[in-house]
Parts: sequence; structure tokens; C-alpha cells
Amino acid sequence: MHITDKNTARRYQRDNITSYLLVSHEATDAKHITTTLVEMEKGGRQHVHSHETEQSYFILEGRGVMTVGDEEREVSAGMSVFIPSNAPHGLVNTGDGVLRYLSAGSPPFGEEAEKRLWPLPPFSDESSKP
Repeated sequence: MHITDKNTARRYQRDNITSYLLVSHEATDAKHITTTLVEMEKGGRQHVHSHETEQSYFILEGRGVMTVGDEEREVSAGMSVFIPSNAPHGLVNTGDGVLRYLSAGSPPFGEEAEKRLWPLPPFSDESSKP
């Protein structure tokens, strides 16, 4: 059994976003899926990008505007968004608080991409937590 704690997970921080790599090749030796928990502060923006991995975002808290391909839609807690392989996609937090979502992707990003996309090492001690 592999259990990952968000407070000790590899992560990245930029544009008012923190993304925690939960299930991955590095963290759990996963071979078919990558999952992340993403927390976007007010005004946070995930710039439009694309990759081979298809994804599903499940909005846990907050609201925002999701772009997938040529479409833009408002999203909020309880909604799930499917992102096809290679589809340009991005998300902007338009709410007054944190927008939090869980992402699952398959095939997994892989070890090299994980280190490039989630460059910050796991938290080393309690004093380094955000």
C-alpha cells in the first residue's frame, strides 16, 4: 500500500497555484495514472497548455472558468471536466476564495516529466510548509 500526504508530496508553485503530486511514478510507482491536488488562490491562473495525457478535473471547492479547446465554461464545486489527449486547456480562479481540484491523468506523465512539471522536492520538515 502506498499513501501520500499532500504535506510531503512533490509540488510546484507559480501564478498563485500550488500543485501537489499525489499518485505518480516517483511517489507510488504508478504505471497507469497520475493524480494531483491543485489549490489556486484568488486570481490564480493555469495557463493554457496541452499534453498527451488525458485528464479529468474534479472541482472540490470554489469556482472558475475552464478552457478546453475552443470552449470556455464556468465551473464550480461538484463538477467534473474531461480533457482529451492533446487538447489545449487551462483554468482561471474567478471566485473570492481558493479553487481546489483533483486531477487524474492517464497515461501517467512519467518520471522525467514529473520532475520537470513538479520541480519542488517534498517538504523537508514542518517549518517549510506553506
